[in-house]
Amino acid sequence: MIKRSSVLILLGLASSALAKPPAFTKAQADAGAKVYKAQCASCHGAKLNNGGAPKLAGPDFLKKWASNTVDDFHFIMSSTMPMTKPGALKESEYLSVLAYVLQTNGFKPGTTALATKNLKAYSFKK
Repeated sequence: MIKRSSVLILLGLASSALAKPPAFTKAQADAGAKVYKAQCASCHGAKLNNGGAPKLAGPDFLKKWASNTVDDFHFIMSSTMPMTKPGALKESEYLSVLAYVLQTNGFKPGTTALATKNLKAYSFKK
């Protein structure tokens, strides 16, 4: 007999195995760089990992988020940032900043823009 916890673990492993690298465009990442500079850099640093707030780039960031979907990160970002006015940015701005974070972490842009409806399919694994 299979225990429920075993089934949930197997389902979690299967869903994480199905996650794929995120799709975003260079234009999204470029727009995100501008929004990031105006809204995020004062806390997270100009290089996304050299401010007083949590790092958004580098091996530690990728390790921290490796078992999550891009949707999980987007939810945290869009519901808690900017710190002085959470949720104040437009959805397109949050997606652009997310594309910029992904690009800064070595993900390559493509021809498909990030869209909220697709974020659960993407992971931070390369």
